[in-house]
Amino acid sequence: MTSIIKNSQLALAVTASIFSTLAIAAPLDQSEKDIQGLFSVDTQQAYTLYADSADQNLVWYVPKVGQIALSGASTSAPKPSFSVYARAPWTGIFSGQNLVHFGGAFNTSGDRGALLKLESEAHAQGLRISPAQAAKVTTKFLLTDLIVGNDGRINTQCDTEEWNGPNGLVLIPVCKALNSEGEWVNTDFLSKFRTATPRGNSTVSTYIPFQATSMPDWDFTVQEWMETGSNWDANIQAVAEWELTTVKKVRVARINIDWSRTFEQASTFFAIHNNACLEVEVGTFFKRLLDNQNGESGITVEYLQADGTYANEPTSEEQFIQTVEAVRKEMRDELFNEMRDFGQSQIGDVNREATAMYTMRANYEKLVFKRNETRYVSWNPGSSVTNASTNMNIQCVTGGFGTQVTWDMEDPACRSIAGQQ
Repeated sequence: MTSIIKNSQLALAVTASIFSTLAIAAPLDQSEKDIQGLFSVDTQQAYTLYADSADQNLVWYVPKVGQIALSGASTSAPKPSFSVYARAPWTGIFSGQNLVHFGGAFNTSGDRGALLKLESEAHAQGLRISPAQAAKVTTKFLLTDLIVGNDGRINTQCDTEEWNGPNGLVLIPVCKALNSEGEWVNTDFLSKFRTATPRGNSTVSTYIPFQATSMPDWDFTVQEWMETGSNWDANIQAVAEWELTTVKKVRVARINIDWSRTFEQASTFFAIHNNACLEVEVGTFFKRLLDNQNGESGITVEYLQADGTYANEPTSEEQFIQTVEAVRKEMRDELFNEMRDFGQSQIGDVNREATAMYTMRANYEKLVFKRNETRYVSWNPGSSVTNASTNMNIQCVTGGFGTQVTWDMEDPACRSIAGQQ
């Protein structure tokens, strides 16, 4: 009974240690736990979802689609944060040619109706949602609706234009690409683009103000889009690219140590190296010990699985290598004594770079009493940078070019984006 109680207490201690390590909430790497399947197909298409590293009831989200920011979204006439007009500059490279100027703010939270649906589905499962934290975001405009050939490449044609600049003749590359309607379109849409992206850590649910100026010859096309409230996404798309920090679960292994056998194997290994080993050789010893190819190692390892059970085989080579390192840190000082050689220089200053050397330790307690024991070792694989993107649409906006820009509330899809039926 005493043994059972001790084992239970040990297991609880290990569990407590794991959760204390993961106390700081952060998105869990999707390779650790993929929770997309808990939500509807519509929600999966609208959001990238992450479990939390510490709170099993928390879900982090990154919108896959953003929209033009709206004020008064719940009213009968939401106001889009967007303006557009055309003007021909008097001077400069494009003097006398119509350029389209447009700007406003994107709301990266996306479709308000989709967000309400995500929140409802999460609440039904006892879950909470929160926008993920991003360390960095970049925004750019891209051409879309282009044909990709069988070779995986877009069909393009590039020529050069000659311009007489203040420093003489220059050659400027001008490229066109074939779109889905069989038309050759200029791949340069914008002559200027500025955004005020958040600096440092921010949530992926934010406003991104922007200002842009088109290249010449886009004014009639953009006016057509604004007359019908068309989705610019069929031709041009803005993309916010986020850098998220995701973490992995703490790894745990259970090691069973036969101290007499382990010291015997260590003595044999060290004898081959004149009883003094470098750090790298000590690492080799532990790797051979845990590899246990002949089944006679003084240490046997069991690896904690996702379902809480232990298995004799690691799930990957990476897990084995990390276990070797964890066991080395756990047991090295009980098996070996560390010595350092500062390598006195014959000429000049003393060499201050120390070389670590190890020799066998006279561990009387472990050897005299022939103790065998079970221990738990744990390590944190650390964090990694994960990329996610939000495709920001310009759609449902009408007017402009000298008139007020309005939100198209006659379109059911546009009403849904505003969170209305």
